[in-house]
Amino acid sequence: MKTVSMLLVVSLALLGLAGCGGNNNNSNAANNGNTASTDANATNTKNTKDTKAKDPVTLSFVIPNTVDTAPFTQLFGEFEKQTGNKVELQALPGGEFDNMMKTRFSTGDFPDLFLMQPGTKQYVKLRADEMLREWSGDVDVWARIIPSMKDAQTLDGKIYGVPYGATGMYGVFYNKDVFTKAGVEPPKNYADLIEIAKKIKATGVTPFYEGVKDGWPAQIFYLTGWVSNVDPAIGDEGVAKLQTNELKMNNIPELKNLFTKQKELIDLGLYQDNVLAGTFDEMQTMLGEGKAAMVFNLDGIIPQLEKKFGKEFVNDKLGFFPFPSDTDQGVAVVTPPNQLMIPTQAKHADAAVELVKFMLTKEMTDMYYAAAPGIPIFEDAKVDLVPVQQTVKDLIEAGKSKINIQNRLTPVFADFQKLLQIFFIDGDVDKAYKDFAANYEKDGKSKLLEGFK
Repeated sequence: MKTVSMLLVVSLALLGLAGCGGNNNNSNAANNGNTASTDANATNTKNTKDTKAKDPVTLSFVIPNTVDTAPFTQLFGEFEKQTGNKVELQALPGGEFDNMMKTRFSTGDFPDLFLMQPGTKQYVKLRADEMLREWSGDVDVWARIIPSMKDAQTLDGKIYGVPYGATGMYGVFYNKDVFTKAGVEPPKNYADLIEIAKKIKATGVTPFYEGVKDGWPAQIFYLTGWVSNVDPAIGDEGVAKLQTNELKMNNIPELKNLFTKQKELIDLGLYQDNVLAGTFDEMQTMLGEGKAAMVFNLDGIIPQLEKKFGKEFVNDKLGFFPFPSDTDQGVAVVTPPNQLMIPTQAKHADAAVELVKFMLTKEMTDMYYAAAPGIPIFEDAKVDLVPVQQTVKDLIEAGKSKINIQNRLTPVFADFQKLLQIFFIDGDVDKAYKDFAANYEKDGKSKLLEGFK
């Protein structure tokens, strides 16, 4: 029900943006009776401007290196101007971010603020009731955030993370010029995708680029493939059974078939040469230069491509389509935004709270979306979507989207990137599938979840 509610709310928000070019920043607040909240935000911003810290501090803010730092850098520059407090960005490897944060917590090396993946599963991982600030009763924080975003972060009435950013998207990004030269269009089904890849390879261009060395990009093939291929087979009821271990991962043929599909790409030579050395950075370069046609990735690649190849490339040359199913074009993956978290034992916890509330003011959220356009989570947000985001917006409105499976399950796909690195070496489908299922069950047991004990 939360999933359906979230998508309905996001879709309604997007319809409003479509009707007024994304400039509905005043109408929604008025229609929803949020004038007082808006005035409160304005007052908070004024008070921040008028009061500088007597003893300025430097806050540490930890993020995955898969997240674009540009919008945060701008916001933190304004924060320093208005408060005197500085913010030091620390970017950790995306694939190891969770483990590194758990290590820092276990050793008492707490940042003042950090950006974590969405969802309440993070509460279990970080022992939130003991270690993190609780936000549910803070009216200032929730005044402008779409209610479904609050619901997605609530567990037993408690909220330990403040959603920030945009509704994310996973899928296949492609270079339109490469497709045009090869005389192909986005696929109608999975078999069509393979034929398109073969035609592109015949032109001398690498059909798919994969970042196996970095690890985390290789997982996206399965996360995007899940919603188009596994969800239709097991349904929401099956996902609920996975949550409590009533349905076993190694009893889903459609999941095993995703490993078979990736093995086929390897065997057909549809990845770049020396795929084991593939990195996220080179992925961007190869796609932007037209040396690779397609990549399975998340929307964090958009600002990276804009940095390297300019806004014109993102607007005119970059395309998007979902991972196709065997029968149709497939379903786009959407994700709630990341969440801001503050450890209760952070050295500058009070200043970190001040920073979060500063970031939530309309002036700052508009600045954020100007630097990193995305499907917004604030009711009065001003944002201009780039074409690939518009494509996903259209899919949401058409009912062709689904929340990422890892945002619907508490157990994680443990050690998945390492498993896939081995899979790219040995190509053993049965072993990879068996290990994947075993790792999932092991994670559920380690968290003492219902059905896994």
